[in-house]
Amino acid sequence: MMNLLRRAVSSSKRSSLLRIVAVAAATSGVVYDTDTGTRISVAIPEPFKISQSLIHRTEQSLFGNLAAFSARVSPKPEAAASNDEKRVPVEDSDSVKPPSGGFLGRDTIANAAARIGPAVVNLSVPQGFHGITTGKSIGSGTIIDADGTILTCAHVVVDFQSIRQSSKGRVDVTLQDGRTFEGVVLNADLQSDIALVKINSKTPLPTAKLGFSSKLRPGDWVIAVGCPLSLQNTITAGIVSCVDRKSSDLGLRGTGREYLQTDCAINAGNSGGPLVNLDGEVIGVNIMKVLAADGLGFSVPIDSVSKIIEHFKKSGRVIRPWIGLKMIELNKMIIAQLKERYPMFPDVEKGILVPTVIPGSPADRAGFKPGDVVVRFDGKPVETIKELIEIMDDRVGQRIRVVVERSSKETVTLEVIPEEANPDM
Repeated sequence: MMNLLRRAVSSSKRSSLLRIVAVAAATSGVVYDTDTGTRISVAIPEPFKISQSLIHRTEQSLFGNLAAFSARVSPKPEAAASNDEKRVPVEDSDSVKPPSGGFLGRDTIANAAARIGPAVVNLSVPQGFHGITTGKSIGSGTIIDADGTILTCAHVVVDFQSIRQSSKGRVDVTLQDGRTFEGVVLNADLQSDIALVKINSKTPLPTAKLGFSSKLRPGDWVIAVGCPLSLQNTITAGIVSCVDRKSSDLGLRGTGREYLQTDCAINAGNSGGPLVNLDGEVIGVNIMKVLAADGLGFSVPIDSVSKIIEHFKKSGRVIRPWIGLKMIELNKMIIAQLKERYPMFPDVEKGILVPTVIPGSPADRAGFKPGDVVVRFDGKPVETIKELIEIMDDRVGQRIRVVVERSSKETVTLEVIPEEANPDM
């Protein structure tokens, strides 16, 4: 073994190393050859740049004389899915069995990959200027309905500089079995970075089953499937590192969002591909990675994606109510610290602190004040911002009663009427 390693190291000294810097979310980065000095820069869409404190150059050794391993699973041919079987894998249940007893066996990951693999597609969108093609945006997607609906990332299939004009763009779609189609973008949401693409096929299409991200726990095994660096049918495995990583932790502006964090290898071209549990169910959409470190990839939870899809079907877009509050979730330790610093702090055990009320906002007009602690929203107790957002849903223009606790043990009931959020916020 030591002789093999010596030969590999010796051989690698005689070969030029290709180093790649990339961000999965933007399918962009910098490529350069250390021998020739050749350097190619690829732009990253501005809305999806992570803060400079997080993004730095990173290196990965590729395609040298070290051994490379790959595996391709070829499940049995699929049969046409009936209306009652939509979004359900069509592989033979006898040939691909889910893990039993919750144990990770030698075939567990391979079986999950076999279930999801046929439904994962490669997406390619020509990019150009005044009719001149200058390159392609490459990403991945998942067929989630037998009618040809594909789930992917918005930044893969639309131009963020003119997203509204590009919402009906054309997309080249390649399936694992080699079939190619021309798809059209049905819907795209900038804030969540989720989009739907539609293809039409006269022959049956494989489909993936959507799972439930709410069932995930840190440490659960998952796999990422996609086409990183245009290498189709690539599978990587890892664990869920965090189930509720907040967008503010990543320096992302706009409406607060939560992501699944995973240490699965995610690279340029993985964007839009599925994060999958060991049952072969989609539990997230891979969206981005942090360049400054290895093993820091992020996915949009499938529970959030399902709600976005419902908005698409109902309104053709995602409607987000806005009331104009900056909010902080409270826990016992934070409350104890605030009471120590401010003796007049409300006597609460849980709730959502309002440090800032935006002037002229619905909350300002309703009478909210900095320092208020929201304890009930529309008659329901709330502890997290996520709960509050779920209660609001798409209730724009509807009156909502809110109970807040103020200093000096004052309880106040307010009525706020949400407005639709500016999509560019």
